[in-house]
Amino acid sequence: MALNAARLLRTASSRYARTAIGSPAAAAPRAWYSSTAPSSISEKEVQGLFGLWNDALATLDASKVVDRYHDDALLLPTVSDTPCADQASRHEYFTNFLKIKPQGVITDSYVQIGDDGTWCQDNGLYEFTMGASGAKVQGRYTFVYTKKDGSDEWKIAHHHSSMLPEQIVQKKDVPELGVKLTQEETRGLYSRWNDALASLDPEKVADCYAKEPVLLPTVSDAPRTDRQAIVDYFTDFLKMKPQGVIQQGFTVSDKPNWAKDCGTIEFTMGATGKKVQGRYTFVYVFEDGDWKIAHHHSSMLPEQIVQKKDVPELGVKLTQEETRGLYSRWNDALASLDPEKVADCYAKEPVLLPTVSDAPRTDRQAIVDYFTDFLKMKPQGVIQQGFTVSDKPNWAKDCGTIEFTMGATGKKVQGRYTFVYVFEDGDWKIAHHHSSVMPEGAFAAMAKVEEIEKIVC
Repeated sequence: MALNAARLLRTASSRYARTAIGSPAAAAPRAWYSSTAPSSISEKEVQGLFGLWNDALATLDASKVVDRYHDDALLLPTVSDTPCADQASRHEYFTNFLKIKPQGVITDSYVQIGDDGTWCQDNGLYEFTMGASGAKVQGRYTFVYTKKDGSDEWKIAHHHSSMLPEQIVQKKDVPELGVKLTQEETRGLYSRWNDALASLDPEKVADCYAKEPVLLPTVSDAPRTDRQAIVDYFTDFLKMKPQGVIQQGFTVSDKPNWAKDCGTIEFTMGATGKKVQGRYTFVYVFEDGDWKIAHHHSSMLPEQIVQKKDVPELGVKLTQEETRGLYSRWNDALASLDPEKVADCYAKEPVLLPTVSDAPRTDRQAIVDYFTDFLKMKPQGVIQQGFTVSDKPNWAKDCGTIEFTMGATGKKVQGRYTFVYVFEDGDWKIAHHHSSVMPEGAFAAMAKVEEIEKIVC
């Protein structure tokens, strides 16, 4: 299946794609849409195979769509994280996807054909119109077609579909499977956690957390990522008999099996009567038939943090300049374009909440995997406004705003950052790294997309 460069055929004609592939105007004269073909296949015939798949979608029959795939094909679908590696999983996926009555039109196509004529590939961009709502969704696609067992019929061996990354918006038009909460129900999960605190039983508090939790607690620098570590933390914390009241909260529960609650809170310590204000984030997941805390980040209000003058301080402390220097070391690692060198900057038990991925990264391999992709953009960052805190031994923090220049494209991206450093095994490492795009720009982009959708629709 060697690919001869001379056989790399490309067409980037939106005009041709819209009038010849998957459009009503081209439906009648479709002799070259036949799925039986000689040992060699033309560029136009390769593109025509999409029409067969699109016609199968139009039947709204998942079995007919699945029949366009080989039994051992791999589907990486648009609106599911789960690879579909057999016909049963593909049938389940399309049973749900077809509820929105999708029909696609290729807008940009790049064809590759194998020398021996036994495989071909069509890659590019397509646009779906959802018949159930009229919404239009653009995406990227890869279809790999092969023949098998002496058959002359071309079928899909591999299909990878994804939304355009710069236009990702809420999936309003996709039927969502799973359990969803109302805002009130989301807030109610906090009450359950607070009631567990009132029991003064650390095991009951730990029962509120997921199987693979991440707890970034208020009064400990160490992330807690398993049940026993959470029990250990609350064994001490509950000695103060804490009870919390949310002062200002924001809930998000627009996805199935997932919800978030964040804001400010005030604890009253029953053992002393002392009141402590802080910020909180709870991320909940639906696990084994119940809602559990997957991520919990609690911190004191930053403007009220003062030096703990009455606590003997042991260990290594940094100046503000030295703290900022740790960022330069991380940025230099980015410049090396080596994900392993970037991962060397992180602690043994890190928490990375990255800019362009929803998934928290809590071990070295996950961090390597993230930067393997991110470094392809050749990023280099310049801090625009930063704030360092280095008043504790073996701990420092640097946060603020940053501008990245992507060397691969020249594009500039602004964002916010937080680095929490710890002194570990004789060196300073990143224990917590939270990076996000500027919210006003992100919301403006989403609003612009929604405005365009209104015009188009």
